[in-house]
Amino acid sequence: MFHHGFGHKGHRRGLRFAILFSISESPKNGIEIMKEIETMSRGFWKPSPGSLYPMLAKMTEEGFIRKKEDGRYELTSTGREEIELIRQRMAMMSRFKEGADQQPNSPEEIVKEMEFYVDYLEDLKRNDPEKIVLMKERIKRLSERLMEVIS
Repeated sequence: MFHHGFGHKGHRRGLRFAILFSISESPKNGIEIMKEIETMSRGFWKPSPGSLYPMLAKMTEEGFIRKKEDGRYELTSTGREEIELIRQRMAMMSRFKEGADQQPNSPEEIVKEMEFYVDYLEDLKRNDPEKIVLMKERIKRLSERLMEVIS
């Protein structure tokens, strides 16, 4: 799960996600986090101290995690919100993958799927607004078509 993303930026993003998941159940120190990531990746990946500790410092500065007096790291409320967003996206992608060959059975299911995609677009607007700008006209045309459907 955590070996996705090639290149330096993808590796950092994967490390960030792995750290969040690692400490989501209980606080851990750096060595425990490294071991947990190795376990989660089934031995495929064990981050080095030279990549883990700078990322822990960065995530602490950004407010996603905090270092306790005993040296263990735990999620902050911001970190818990981030992990929940990641879990929602993973669930959405899982539903997408599972349902790729299936059509929704009812108008209610179609509307529910549309709501998930709108949630995704809202996240995208907050995190990568340039992508939304590129799709602005298409989204506007889609919105107009939907308004015609309900009128």
